[in-house]
Formats: sequence, structure tokens, C-alpha cells
Amino acid sequence: MATEGQEYVIAPWGEGDCETTVVTAELPSRDLTVQLEVPTDVLDRMAQLGDEHDIPVTEALAERLEINRAWMSLCAAKSADDVAMVQQHLTNACEYLSGVETLDTADLEADIDHLWTSELGSA
Repeated sequence: MATEGQEYVIAPWGEGDCETTVVTAELPSRDLTVQLEVPTDVLDRMAQLGDEHDIPVTEALAERLEINRAWMSLCAAKSADDVAMVQQHLTNACEYLSGVETLDTADLEADIDHLWTSELGSA
């Protein structure tokens, strides 16, 4: 997966201005350091998540980003018609989840395994 030159934006849903904070986070699945402008309310939720799991807010944010990317890859795999594309999207999802060490991904991993087995015939 090429990530060089890609830009990630976290934006609130809907119209209007919101207060943001610039945060630097490590995305281990891609060995990538990113700088993100994050709405303060999202950062507050990530701080709560970090407190719940005793991890820094930047790690909680990075893991949520990895989980979200994995979920998007799973959705793409479910809508792909070509077996090779299903396999690529599921492989990407697994790669993103490899960067998650603390947050719970069991349900997402089970969904990936189920789709891998039902669409590709092996886990």
C-alpha cells in the first residue's frame, strides 16, 4: 500500500466551524508518522478512550484510525465483485489491524475471517 504523499483529514460531520488541534501520531501498520488536524471534541473522545485503556491520546487516535481503515477495507471487500479485489481489501484490512495493540478488534477480525472463509474458501 503506497502512502507517500497521501493526506488524511479528520473532519466533523455537517456544516459549521469547530475548534481543532494539530496532533502527531504514529501509524505502525504503515510505519508512518502523520500530522492531523483533529476537531477538539474528537480529541476529547480519544483522550477518554486512552484513559480507559491506559494509553496516550495519540496512541488511541492512531489505533482508531487503523481500525477505521480496516473497517473501510472490509466494506470495500464486501462490495467487490472480483475475487482478487476481495482478497486485496481483506489483506489491507489485516495489515491495518496489525497496527492495533490495545483497542478491541475481535469483532472486526471475526468479520474479516468470516468473509475470507465464505468468499475465498480459506482463513
